[in-house]
Amino acid sequence: MKKLIATLLALVMVLSLVACGGGKSGEPVYAIICKDASNPYMSRMVQGFKDACADIGVTALEKSPETTSAEDQIAIINDLVAQGVKGIAIAANDAAALKATIKAATDRGIAVVTLDSDTEGSQMFVNQAGVKEVAQVLVDSVYDMTGGEGEFAVLSASSTATNQNAWIAAMDTIIKGDSKYAKLTWVETVYGDDESQKSTDEMQNLMTKYPNLEVVCCPTTVGVLAAAQVVTNNPDCGIKIAGLGLPSEMKDYVGEGKACPYMYLWNPIDVGNCSAYMIKAILDGKVGEVGTSFTADNEKTYDISAGDPAEKQIIVGPPFQFTGENIDDWANVY
Repeated sequence: MKKLIATLLALVMVLSLVACGGGKSGEPVYAIICKDASNPYMSRMVQGFKDACADIGVTALEKSPETTSAEDQIAIINDLVAQGVKGIAIAANDAAALKATIKAATDRGIAVVTLDSDTEGSQMFVNQAGVKEVAQVLVDSVYDMTGGEGEFAVLSASSTATNQNAWIAAMDTIIKGDSKYAKLTWVETVYGDDESQKSTDEMQNLMTKYPNLEVVCCPTTVGVLAAAQVVTNNPDCGIKIAGLGLPSEMKDYVGEGKACPYMYLWNPIDVGNCSAYMIKAILDGKVGEVGTSFTADNEKTYDISAGDPAEKQIIVGPPFQFTGENIDDWANVY
C-alpha cells in the first residue's frame, strides 16, 4: 500500500511540473504555435523546431489552432503563459491583434519569437527570406512565364497574413518602379485562406472571370498546389502557375510543359529549427540591437536587421529555385 501511495505521489509531482511549464525530467518547455492544424508546410517547421529543442535539451510543445484566426492563437498563448513555458515561437495569423497577448507573455519573462509570418510585439522575427528578395523572384517568374506582357493574378493565403501581404506589397512596388514590367496587367488578388478547397474554388473562379489570364502567382504552398492541380485538370486553359511550394507536394506539377515550370521556397525545417535557437539566444541575453550580430547555439552567426512589424529580425536564407531537374531530389527532403 505504501508503495502504491508513493507511486501516486510521484505521478502527481510529475503532472505538477508539466502543468507549470516543465517538460520531461523537469526540462524547460519551448512551444510552437502554427497558423492552423492542417497546413503541411507548418508540419515541416514543427519538425525543425522539435529537432532543435532536442539539441538544446528542452521539451518541445506543439499547439495549433483549428482555424486561421488571431482569436484562436491568442487563446493558445494565454494557455501557454499560464503553464509557464520558457519560450514561444508563433507563425502569426494577424499583424497586430496578438500584440497585447505577447506583451503579457514577455512581461512574465517568456521569450517570444515569430517565424514565417510576423506580428507586433515579437522579440525577434525569424524571417525565412528577405521580403524584397521573395517579391523579386515572384515578379520575375510572372514576367518570364508571360513573356513580358499579359494578364496575371495572385492567389494568396488569408487577407491578414503578414508575410504574404508584405511580399504582395513589395511585388507591387517592384512592378510600378521599373518600366520593364509595364506590359504586365495585374487583374486581381484573391485569398484561399490556406484551405485547399477554397484555394481551388478561387483558382477556378479566376479562370472563368479572366479568359485571357496567363499566369497565377501563388505566394502560399497550399494555394500553389491547388492552382497547379486545377491547371493540370484543365490542360487547354493556357495558364501557368508561379509561386512558393513544397517539393514533396509539387513534384508532379513542376517542370517544362507542366502546370508550374518552376517555383521557389526555402527549407521550412530550417525556419523551425532556427526559431528554437533564437528563443534560447534571447533567454541567454545574446541578442543585441539592430545592426549587431551574434552566434547562436547552432554555431551560426546572424545579423540583426530592422523588422516590420517586429523591431528585430534575422534572415534564414535566400529563396531557392526548384525545377524539373532538381525537384525529385528535394522532394525526399521536405
